[in-house]
Amino acid sequence: MANTRQKVKRELADFLGVDMEDIEDETELTTDLHMDAVMLTDFMEILTKAGYDVSQLDFTEIDTFLELVEALTAHE
Repeated sequence: MANTRQKVKRELADFLGVDMEDIEDETELTTDLHMDAVMLTDFMEILTKAGYDVSQLDFTEIDTFLELVEALTAHE
């Protein structure tokens, strides 16, 4: 999971134009990173291109960065 955490953090930081250090496990995607539904959908496409299976992701149940990583690794 640590490898996935770093890859997803790098992708998210690049997507948002922030430093990786600004994203911690408890960082909330919508509140702290100001991601709206369109941004979440766009980021799902980026994750798909990076080789992740996002078919099981439900952003109504994912609030934090760590929850996103756990959801991505749950089906590995």
